[in-house]
Amino acid sequence: MSSSTTDRNPANVLVVDDDPRNRRLLEGYLSSEGYQVRSACDGPEALAIAHQEVPDIVLLDVMMPGMTGHEVCRDLKNRPDTRLTQVVLVTALEGTPHRVEGLDCGADDFVSKPVRREEFMAKIRSLLRARHLLLELEEARSRLAERNAKLEELEALKETLVQTLVHDLKNPLAVLVGNLDLLVREGDERVAHRVQRCKAGASRMHRMILDLLDVAGLEEGRVALKPEALETVALVQTAMAEAEVSASHRGVNFRFEAPNGKCPVTADVSVLRRVLDNLLANAVEHSPSGGTVTASVSRREEGIEISVADEGTGIPEEHRERIFEKYARLELQKAGVSANRGLGLTFCRLAVEAHGGTIWAEDAPGGGALFRVLLPATEAPALTA
Repeated sequence: MSSSTTDRNPANVLVVDDDPRNRRLLEGYLSSEGYQVRSACDGPEALAIAHQEVPDIVLLDVMMPGMTGHEVCRDLKNRPDTRLTQVVLVTALEGTPHRVEGLDCGADDFVSKPVRREEFMAKIRSLLRARHLLLELEEARSRLAERNAKLEELEALKETLVQTLVHDLKNPLAVLVGNLDLLVREGDERVAHRVQRCKAGASRMHRMILDLLDVAGLEEGRVALKPEALETVALVQTAMAEAEVSASHRGVNFRFEAPNGKCPVTADVSVLRRVLDNLLANAVEHSPSGGTVTASVSRREEGIEISVADEGTGIPEEHRERIFEKYARLELQKAGVSANRGLGLTFCRLAVEAHGGTIWAEDAPGGGALFRVLLPATEAPALTA
């Protein structure tokens, strides 16, 4: 089938040969099949023609005076506008070294002299199919690049909007929590319980806002930690004492296990405390009424381990890494995983890793989810939280 019947425009073929007889032979073969044919007698003329209108195929004589076919081929393949043009070396040279040299300069195929019409035209058709596929691939790649650029632009805009919103929400919410504290201290005992519940909810929202801010900061390395020596046993006990209000509203009990002796680490107190607050809040949320959340601190050979376990439905093994990923919640819900854990766990992983530690999830001994945090131990004198 000729090119004029397969495409709206006939394929464009450039014949380059210093021998006019060879040019006329190939032009005759191609013109009879409906191809658009141009010709050049040497390398410089061929390059000038090719850059005026990019050909689909270039048929290059190898042995030309001045600029050889290999040099022309290399030039065509190195230029952005002609790099996808199919280049065929037409040569009387035999042997592997000549073909290797041709392939090294970027040639797509070879035609041996004397040229046999049927084989020659079959190669032309094959190369045109390859050319069309390459153009389609390049067009798809270009569309994908444009789409990715737009997505990156939208993502940047979304991040800017999120950061603006959370910054605007942080301060009034902090005021709300502070005023609820005052109501607890000064208010009527009859409303104290309700105020405590409001405070717990507001504190949770405030922590979520801080998570949004700090996840972006930790990912970009903008959060500067302020490490100091601290005692993990005291820190966990303090975090549990403050989380007991929300736990009691859900009918969840707390249990704490710790060894005799101290378990000191060097860490940013506020950041590590928020890791504990997130783990405890998630454990409470995923525990049934009447269930128990168990927190523990222990010394291991690798460092100091803090763990928090609930008695909920647990997390299937195949999804335990996904729960730490940013915005993986909807996908996990579709998979039937109870993972309403927001950005809290993403923040926990980034914060723990920023301290040189690790965090992971596994099955709790009695069922439910168990989160373990392992931090480097320090033998320096530790301060209480």
